[in-house]
Amino acid sequence: MPFDPKFVEAQLALHRIATTDMPKLAWDALEAGLDGPATRRLAAFDSPTAFEVQKILPQAMQEWQLAQLSPEQAAMRLAKRRAREILRSNDDPMQHAGDFYQMWFEAGYCKELAEYGPLAESVYVERCSGETDDQIRARLLEKLKALAAS
Repeated sequence: MPFDPKFVEAQLALHRIATTDMPKLAWDALEAGLDGPATRRLAAFDSPTAFEVQKILPQAMQEWQLAQLSPEQAAMRLAKRRAREILRSNDDPMQHAGDFYQMWFEAGYCKELAEYGPLAESVYVERCSGETDDQIRARLLEKLKALAAS
């Protein structure tokens, strides 16, 4: 997968990249033409410890020209990306209603995702209140379109 700086920034901010995956990330950065001493050191590790990564990562992020995002910014970025993926693939939004909860949780239940984090629960509540799956699906699609466009 090509090195996507915006995606990497968000993944790093939410601590979604394991220390053992950092060498692969550094290789991806090198393949994208992002080079430097910290990048090479990170790429050379076989199974780095959290301490080793923590020591090198800030310098590597500078070499990769990555910004440090807040958890809220990162979660919103990933949520928008996920919404676009769902819309682009024409997948059933009801199958993905739960996709946003983890991002919301990782960002400390931030207000920016308060409308999207509990989508799976809202599907359950709407079903219990007698709404049809088609009605729920249409509402979810509108929410995903709004999120993707924001």
